[in-house]
Amino acid sequence: MGLSYHDVNQLEREIATTLKVEYSFYQSLYILIDRQRDLIKFDKDEKLLDLFAEIERCHSRIRKSDEKITAIKAKNPRLFPLAVTAPEVRKLTASIATLIKKNMALVKENEEYLTNRYARIKSELEGLRNSSQIMKYLKDGDPRPQFVDSKS
Repeated sequence: MGLSYHDVNQLEREIATTLKVEYSFYQSLYILIDRQRDLIKFDKDEKLLDLFAEIERCHSRIRKSDEKITAIKAKNPRLFPLAVTAPEVRKLTASIATLIKKNMALVKENEEYLTNRYARIKSELEGLRNSSQIMKYLKDGDPRPQFVDSKS
């Protein structure tokens, strides 16, 4: 059975349709991660947990995205290399790759914000612990006035 132009064209359309859905997903993911960055930046911790849960759901969606393309490739191993060279497919693939890079840059930025916040909170807690020790020392000390020259 030979490779027909119609079969290749049909596979191109199937891949392009799938990639358009995936592109839309990665755009949504970018918006979600950007919103996460704003919440992190502006200390809106009460909403952060919901956003992390949403991003966790996106992780499973990314796996499904990979599975979709792998299934199309497995179903059409001879036609797939021809179909992916189509201009629309290449354009969509490049767009998705760009979005993934942007998503990864945002994730890195969010991690830096969180790392800095963690360090700041840790430092503040250490300061509180030190002031607590000072207060304890002052509280446990002798309440009578202390004189430097040892006179009463």
